[in-house]
Amino acid sequence: MPGPPRVSIVVPVCNEALVLPQTVPALLASAREVGAQVLWVCNGCTDSSTDVLRELLAGMPDAGMIEIAARGKTQALQAGDDHFAGLFPRVYIDADTSLDAGDLQRLCAPLEDGRADLVGPGHAFDCRGATRVSAAIARCWLALPAGGQSAILGVVGLSAAGRAGWGQWPNVLGDDIFVAASVPPGRSQRVSSTRATSPAPADFASWVRRRARWRCGEQQLRAMGLRLPVHPDQRRILVFRLLHGPERGGALAFVAARLAAGLLRTSQVEGWSPER
Repeated sequence: MPGPPRVSIVVPVCNEALVLPQTVPALLASAREVGAQVLWVCNGCTDSSTDVLRELLAGMPDAGMIEIAARGKTQALQAGDDHFAGLFPRVYIDADTSLDAGDLQRLCAPLEDGRADLVGPGHAFDCRGATRVSAAIARCWLALPAGGQSAILGVVGLSAAGRAGWGQWPNVLGDDIFVAASVPPGRSQRVSSTRATSPAPADFASWVRRRARWRCGEQQLRAMGLRLPVHPDQRRILVFRLLHGPERGGALAFVAARLAAGLLRTSQVEGWSPER
């Protein structure tokens, strides 16, 4: 007989019916490796996500789904926290993101043995279906220190002490950077031997919308008095890529997306939604 669960996993879902048949079975297999309970939290879905999940989770004793009416990622994360209460470590995984085999176990290890209170994997983009410009921007971002070395995106693992750094989740767009700013840097670890893969934004306009959300999220956190993690070599390496090498086109498109995002008014920034 399996023992009691030792890890909790929260998966916020907003209109992800297209990707769930791929990501759900993979996550369930990984969850069994670490003895985890998984909860998918559907928030404000207007597609068939809930029906797809009910079918995929039928007969799964260590997995479940709840629905909340309000659309908002941090509301979904809070609902997952309320459901699991004191079951830690806790891992938050975007519904369109997948981990390689064995990665969940490697991510949880530093949380369980006390080496870290916040962990995240390396990152990769699945560029199938994305335009060439979008794929070039993705390569540029991953080649920069933030994307390639320090940013925690799509998968966030917390110990009980890490989650104790704040109360209710605030209503912010940048949930990942909020967590990174709330846990002391010395207690954060990016586990380089792991990798989270998510779909690349479909095209240049989708990158602009993503950058605008990131920018708005950063502004929200500054207003809260939180210090955002910044890699000291980010700008220098970006300038180098703009001036040298075969990937200058991707760097130019990356900068153009950032500039275009800066021109959007706050009222034009979309909330959390799939970018496909």
